[in-house]
Amino acid sequence: MALDIMTRFYTCLNYPLLDKLRALTTIIDQSSPSKDLQAIFPQLINNIFASSFSNGWGLRSVSWDTDRYEYELLISFLEPQGPMFRLCYKLLLDPQLKYNLPLSSLPMELQMTLERGRCPQFYMDMLTTDQQSLNAVALALNPFDFYIFNFALHLVSYSPNKSSWENCAYFALACDYLMHFLPSDPNAPVLPHIPNYSGKVHMAAPLQTANRPFSQHSPSLLIIPDLPGISNQHTPPQNQTRNEVWRSETVLQVFIDVWMSVEQFNARNIEMYQKNYINANSSPERVRTVRVLVKHIHSFSAKHLSDPACRSDGLRTYARQLMCARAYHYIKHMVSTWPLDASFRLVMELWLSLIQPWRYTDNAINQDRFPQRNNNQEEGSTHAALDASFTQYIAENFPAYTCILQLVLPRFMVLDLTSYKNAVMLFRLGKVFSQQHLVPILKGLEKAIIENNSGFYASPESSFNTSALDSSFSYNGMALHKWVAIARQALSELNMSPNFEYEPIWTEYKKQHSLDFVKKIYAAKLASEKHLEELEKRMNQQHKGLWASFKHWLMLNPEDEDSQALEECKKVPNYLNATMHFFADIFGLQESSLVPLDPVAEDITEHSSFANQTQFSQSITNKLRGKSRSITYMGDPDLMPIATYESTILVRMLYQIASRLNEVYQDEFTNLWNRNDFWGHVAREILQQPCTVHSYARDATNHQNIVSQNLPARLSLRKLGSQAFVFWVVVGYLFLRIFYSASGVFYIFILFIMWACLVLTKATCKKLGIMRV
Repeated sequence: MALDIMTRFYTCLNYPLLDKLRALTTIIDQSSPSKDLQAIFPQLINNIFASSFSNGWGLRSVSWDTDRYEYELLISFLEPQGPMFRLCYKLLLDPQLKYNLPLSSLPMELQMTLERGRCPQFYMDMLTTDQQSLNAVALALNPFDFYIFNFALHLVSYSPNKSSWENCAYFALACDYLMHFLPSDPNAPVLPHIPNYSGKVHMAAPLQTANRPFSQHSPSLLIIPDLPGISNQHTPPQNQTRNEVWRSETVLQVFIDVWMSVEQFNARNIEMYQKNYINANSSPERVRTVRVLVKHIHSFSAKHLSDPACRSDGLRTYARQLMCARAYHYIKHMVSTWPLDASFRLVMELWLSLIQPWRYTDNAINQDRFPQRNNNQEEGSTHAALDASFTQYIAENFPAYTCILQLVLPRFMVLDLTSYKNAVMLFRLGKVFSQQHLVPILKGLEKAIIENNSGFYASPESSFNTSALDSSFSYNGMALHKWVAIARQALSELNMSPNFEYEPIWTEYKKQHSLDFVKKIYAAKLASEKHLEELEKRMNQQHKGLWASFKHWLMLNPEDEDSQALEECKKVPNYLNATMHFFADIFGLQESSLVPLDPVAEDITEHSSFANQTQFSQSITNKLRGKSRSITYMGDPDLMPIATYESTILVRMLYQIASRLNEVYQDEFTNLWNRNDFWGHVAREILQQPCTVHSYARDATNHQNIVSQNLPARLSLRKLGSQAFVFWVVVGYLFLRIFYSASGVFYIFILFIMWACLVLTKATCKKLGIMRV
């Protein structure tokens, strides 16, 4: 029987996905815990999370849109109570069973932290040291922890193929794990219940950071009964064990440490960086997954006061503290390194989710998990609003609001704000910071900090006794002076650079710079209005005349694309107008000071401190100021984004057919193209000419380089995917069918003959010199 399990396991790994999952489910459910199950578990993990060019399961490529059947199969097998976790819980019956995870497979930041011995208490009972060097070399993990680590690492691992990450299986599973192991409802237990597991030892309580009592002595410890097992007179003994929440603790700590790792490098570790990290920067799918994590932890932590006696109360309190510090450094790194394109909205939305916990007091990730059910629902729409209860959170995370804002604003100083996507991004930013109470609280905190600038690094206790703050720092009738020391400490703790000096936003010194920023928005508004007028005039001219009417009747013009561009252009002035008012209120500017400007606004960007603060080169700035009319698509013509006048399904199907034919007959196509006889002319009428395409690729230092690729002569069927072509083919078939009772085969034969005659005629004319080659 033992040999039979191993044989069945290795055999089923070669099956197609459907048969593989059925066979694995049978093996897991029908086998009792044994040494063989323990042996196949790490091999199964490696098979699931193998890279996409090997025999992995494709969690980041299988999506709801591309292959719904495989998507459902993967979800059902790997869901929190599916066969995979049933196997984990079977193996947990042996509390001594551990699997080693090398530290070298962890993100560099976490790896270096563990090697230096400055790791969180969560890892203390997991570290495995080398007997000779006494250095930490691996983590000894139980089956559940081993699976969660590998699942989290799969997102940050290098993936050579672009994944369909918008609705992929990995993203759905990440949402499921968060909702199951970190339930927003304090009374919802994590199922199944594991009462007898004793593989987790008690650990010291984590350090409280942001809201700990201020003292000149060492930081105090959290009183968290469920995390460390510390006794509490008011908590029943059965609620004190760590074993009741250890799965939630693992998911929380691992997801934050792995997904929010910051892969920074310098002259000392660049060699190690290049060796271990092919894809150093975060991918869009990773940023989107981190955002879901942030939103859910906000929802998870919001319930920590609802039932103080619940088992996970301490974990809920600790979760947001742990997340905010890591998210600040992660977002700060992303803002500094993300490319200057519209995809930056992913990073910005992540940041806006971090600084708006009041929007996610309920389970807010359902619409991310099930996007097809929430297409008409506005993202993050809740009735919760900012009130006095979030003042402490704002103070504890003061740098997340102000320091990152000063990194984000310079990006917009070098972007074309008349672009629809850029205008929407800036509008979202202004709308968030124009919420009632937010800027007044931030402005008051900043004012109190800079007024007592001489004591910026003084002890927090002395700041509480500052009479000036007691009398002056208030907002809306509420005394806020007690939060100043918290905000000051957050600045010093989150910005650990020894030469860090906070640069205020709401000062007279920055008023001119703020005015320049709002003027740039106003100039972009004028430019967008002018551009809208020109576009409307050009479209009106295109629809005039007999030939234009004829093309319109034949559906030869991509009107859908033009109409979409016109609709976006109409929205841009409205977005910029609202944004201008938002930032005028945020910076406390008088709108009467916004005099009409030249839409280009060259001098504004030149002399703005926002522009001078950036690390962008002046050449990039100059290129982005003006609208280049010579921008062309440099990639593979067959991989251009599908236009609205094309059939998505047909274009993709024709591309697959053409790709297969090119793969099989590539040599024949090349030889035909190079011939100078009649058949060479025929081939040049049918095939696409050789060309050189360019694409951008990041190297290990996160610099984008242009990579060139030579495409040989090849077959392209892209033109057959237009809706106009399909329409006239159908019309022709109906005509022959009604009047001549022609069959479909005969109609296809007629089309082929007509096409062949056209190609042969053109090839003959070019061969004889009648037409130009």
